[in-house]
Amino acid sequence: MKLLHLSVCLALLTGFAAAQKLPRFSEYPVRVEKPRITKIDFNKDPDARTYRTRLSEALRQGVNFAGHFVVAGWGCGTGCTNAAVIDTFTGKVLWPEQFFNVDATYGDGYSQVQLDFKKNSRLLIIHGRPGTRRESGFDGPAGDYYYEWSNGRFRLIKSVPKK
Repeated sequence: MKLLHLSVCLALLTGFAAAQKLPRFSEYPVRVEKPRITKIDFNKDPDARTYRTRLSEALRQGVNFAGHFVVAGWGCGTGCTNAAVIDTFTGKVLWPEQFFNVDATYGDGYSQVQLDFKKNSRLLIIHGRPGTRRESGFDGPAGDYYYEWSNGRFRLIKSVPKK
């Protein structure tokens, strides 16, 4: 009977640990490539022209995300970040809705890092609240939001609300 009880407890703990497992950068590997472009064609994208300086500075810093992309970010007020993704193979600037007015409200204060990413991984983590272009804004809880970059967009893998 004790063995059965112990087996049930271990099964429950294993299930709980699996449910709490957070995505890791190493689980979404990608080979880092050399950029093919050195300038963005601002004539093709009026939004990019608006952020010419920030985007150009970020591109000069080099690849920092998912093998051949550059994440460029800038502030939009206290605890707020806007960002874009630059494809260094095409020079195209991508505008994921999750990067529009990212709210860094994180529990009782503000997160030090709103966007967490690596150049050799397709995983990106938003600490706070993802942005949205909807007028009502993002109404989900503050927390950690794990996204996989795939085919030019983010796919939500997991979210962990903070209390």
